[in-house]
Amino acid sequence: MIRLTQAYLALAALTALFVGLGMLVMPAAFYGSYGIDPTLSPSLASELRSPGVLLTTIGLFFAYGVFTPQWRNLALWAAAIFYLGYATARTLSLALDGIPSTGLLAAGAFELTLGLAAAVLLLAQRRTATA
Repeated sequence: MIRLTQAYLALAALTALFVGLGMLVMPAAFYGSYGIDPTLSPSLASELRSPGVLLTTIGLFFAYGVFTPQWRNLALWAAAIFYLGYATARTLSLALDGIPSTGLLAAGAFELTLGLAAAVLLLAQRRTATA
């Protein structure tokens, strides 16, 4: 179970780091792939770049959980909350704003998958601890 949790956290970390650094370092290319042009205004660029730091930071925390046993469970909880939160926000936006680009729909599906995988791992740990 430990190896599976580490593998999951590694995937969660790489995903958050890839997305976060893309948002932060090259927002025009990153968001352009979704049909969003952050060069339209400095305010838009700032608003779109700022979550990149959050994603990069949380990705580093997930990675820390891979290598630090005493932080692994907290990193797993954070991943579940983080990815399920993103999936929930995308679902709400879908209902309120309409259908986004295919890339954003795929991102939402992947975030939901990552969030549910973390929840399953947490439930499995709970069952193992009470057995």
